[in-house]
Amino acid sequence: MLKKVLITAIAAGLVGSFVLGINGAPQQAPVVVPTVEPTVAPTQITAAELSVEHQDISRLLAEKLNFKVSSISDSAIPGLFEVVTEQGIFYVNADASNLIQGSLYQVSDAGVTDLTEQAMGKVRLQAMQGLAGETIDYPADNEKYSITVFTDINCGYCRKLHNEVAQLNKLGVSVKYLAFPRGGLNSPTYQDMASIWCAEDKAQAMNNAKRGGKVVPEMCTNTVAQQYELGRRLGVTGTPAIVFENGQMQPGYVPAAQLLSILESMDKS
Repeated sequence: MLKKVLITAIAAGLVGSFVLGINGAPQQAPVVVPTVEPTVAPTQITAAELSVEHQDISRLLAEKLNFKVSSISDSAIPGLFEVVTEQGIFYVNADASNLIQGSLYQVSDAGVTDLTEQAMGKVRLQAMQGLAGETIDYPADNEKYSITVFTDINCGYCRKLHNEVAQLNKLGVSVKYLAFPRGGLNSPTYQDMASIWCAEDKAQAMNNAKRGGKVVPEMCTNTVAQQYELGRRLGVTGTPAIVFENGQMQPGYVPAAQLLSILESMDKS
């Protein structure tokens, strides 16, 4: 009975996904997918790396929708291909006449697996590599796990999570911060976070800001804007947004003990 309910729910979600008929056949009104110029360019594939069929799909998407394709692979559904682009992950048929945006699930006796989130995890990890040296780090002495958190210094739940960083470190979880000022690049929070990334002791400046202290203005060349744009491109809509080592993203605050439980479960799977 549970499996039947899950399948019904998933089917309903897929029906509600964005389906765009590219050749002009009557379809649902197109949904505009917001695009952000990437600050960390995805790896572009070359024609030689694709099968003939995949080359055709890449060419058609470039011609019809100006998509820059970073990878194409066969999906779990015969005749449907998974395409990773700067605009996100899509599923397309062989002649690129129909496009689906939404989660593809695999249902088995073991449960339900979000195949799209698995694929997106790989995209996140690859994209984040370009800013690997720009994080503000709180390393655990006996590191077992590491999480990367898109944070905003004025976010209440971000402060709540930060209050548990010491506890996470004791549990063997290292914490790395990337900036995501929710008000955007013209907000006072952006200016404050840029100052933190310019501080001589970045971790201490972050600690002070998370406690509500006044941020000392600093100026330097920094990547806070790139971090923010990267977050938007990877699907961050609020903070904190926690990215695990497999690329899976957990939106919102999670208590330290629960975070450890999630990490341990991932380790066993």
